[in-house]
Amino acid sequence: MAPQVPETARAVVGKARETYAKIRPGDTSGRRALPIRGSGEEIEAAWRDPAGRAAVLAGLAVAEASIDVGEQDRDFGRTVTLSLQLEAAVPSMATQLLAGKAVRRLKALVETGEVPTTDHNPAYRADAGEEALA
Repeated sequence: MAPQVPETARAVVGKARETYAKIRPGDTSGRRALPIRGSGEEIEAAWRDPAGRAAVLAGLAVAEASIDVGEQDRDFGRTVTLSLQLEAAVPSMATQLLAGKAVRRLKALVETGEVPTTDHNPAYRADAGEEALA
């Protein structure tokens, strides 16, 4: 007589397969678009600037990146589509998340002149969490 597999075990296996399908390595390319308030020349200049581009792509393992600047969209700005080609495959939705992060950084750079970071955060302390020496 063959052993019976409980229904809960089948449900767990099914859920595990579903989760694995979501996180298994996917594509190495991703695209995201966002309206940026600025002229096409300002956006292109910020992207071509080596320091600005390095700030936008900081911490991302990018092999290649490009932007496509669209037409003015009413008062929202120009739609900018950023395309990334990553060096290695990451879980399926992560490429889209990384492209979104990069295009938001580009938006901040064009609209405010800087990419926000926590590098010089005054609340940061090297001894955070350690007991004070008496």
